[in-house]
Amino acid sequence: MACSEFFGTNEGLVEGIMSQFDYEVIDAILKYCYTGEINIDEKHVEKLMDLANRLEVKIPKQFKTVDLSNCLEVLKSTGDSELLKKAMDLTLENFETLHKTQGFLNLPLFNLMEILKSNDLFVHSEESVFKAVKLWVNHDDANHKSNLAQLMKSVRLSLLSLEFIVYEVMTFCNLCAECMTTIRQEIINKNDKSFVPRETPRRKIKGYKMALVGGNDLEMANTIDIFDGLKNSWTLSKNIGINKIWFASVLVGDWIVIIGGYNSSDESMTSVEYIDLKSGEKKPLKPLNQARYDFSAVTLRRGSSTDVYAIGGDYLSSVERWSSNTGDWEIIAPLLLAVSHHSASVIADKIYITGGFTMENGKWISTNKVQMYSVETNSWTYRFQMIQRRHYHSSVAFKGKLYVAGGYDWQTSSILDSVEHYDPNANVWTAFTKLPQAAYVISLGCFQNKLFSMGGYTSDVWEYDETNKSWKASTSLSRTRGFAVAHVIPYDSII
Repeated sequence: MACSEFFGTNEGLVEGIMSQFDYEVIDAILKYCYTGEINIDEKHVEKLMDLANRLEVKIPKQFKTVDLSNCLEVLKSTGDSELLKKAMDLTLENFETLHKTQGFLNLPLFNLMEILKSNDLFVHSEESVFKAVKLWVNHDDANHKSNLAQLMKSVRLSLLSLEFIVYEVMTFCNLCAECMTTIRQEIINKNDKSFVPRETPRRKIKGYKMALVGGNDLEMANTIDIFDGLKNSWTLSKNIGINKIWFASVLVGDWIVIIGGYNSSDESMTSVEYIDLKSGEKKPLKPLNQARYDFSAVTLRRGSSTDVYAIGGDYLSSVERWSSNTGDWEIIAPLLLAVSHHSASVIADKIYITGGFTMENGKWISTNKVQMYSVETNSWTYRFQMIQRRHYHSSVAFKGKLYVAGGYDWQTSSILDSVEHYDPNANVWTAFTKLPQAAYVISLGCFQNKLFSMGGYTSDVWEYDETNKSWKASTSLSRTRGFAVAHVIPYDSII
């Protein structure tokens, strides 16, 4: 064949080489040799390139594609150094996603070591590197356990907290004598205040920050409190010029969208704007159909659109939806019960409205009712009610359950310390560990796979300790903040 001299001079080897490949790959390479055209599913591209290299068939350079779907397979193959470099770069940059995939778990030890030892590995923290090792070993315990000591040399223990080493690393490595010797020495070093550690290179950080957006006064609402997990500190953003309070906010891609609110002239507002996290600029979007404040907002995917839902507030039952495809707001099915000061969260493409302040039989009350919205049917239904009546509370979806904490019970004039969580599959609420102190207008948030309660009319931050089943004090906010919503934003956001 004209496209390769290998066929003419090594006919005896061709059949043996081709026998190692699937029919789709062989068919594609032969058709290319005769027609000059390639038609093959993307998942077979790397196998095609491998066969082409062995048969010395010159494939056009522009066809040599590597992306997230095949970069791990490319790493395992032999051949083009340019492809291997691109595959490694993609793997290092997207490690946080790829290390949880089947392709990663099937990597040979050599490839895994090349990844883990790199200073160019993008991670949220060094904990991610250890967790990747743990996943890889557990995937094939019988064969991979013998590699644990070698793999642990790639985990930079000095970058891990003492607590993580004791409760996570020691527990997993306790049967590896070589590992335990190194781990115990690291614990001694961390407890020795006179010990001066050798500087350890940090990985590249492809992480996130937590942002608390909103507030009960203009000074509070015009700044964002930002938590940097690497520095374990909160800082205030620049003045973002929102000039209203009691608004709702959601995250849409690289935008923080600010919706509705209440201005200094005691007027409920329809205005909507967004802050671009890449540029720091604030720009307007189309306004709401109805002015509202003290309401809730969430996002949901619907086809190719990211939709924003503005729900209730100001004792309204109305709900409207904004589409990222059209940029327009539309009125959709109203709530079953008009509420204000409620909370909204999303689990499995369903919106859950918990509690709120409402009118019942001519009296103002805090409610424990739960309303659920289905996109498919554009309708609301009641779900099993909460244990506790509450408004001015906060909710968050965490590990498949809906957590609700704090708030105020109008009927008993009580500020609440109670916490409960909802299992959507069982349609049941269960009492959870109480907050350390009663609080309302707090912000629940999830960050680095941990549950936090933040603010209220304090600057206190509490982190839930799953090991001890208790809340422990964390780094305080920059200032007292309430009526805020927690968002996880890219580490390099400009605000």
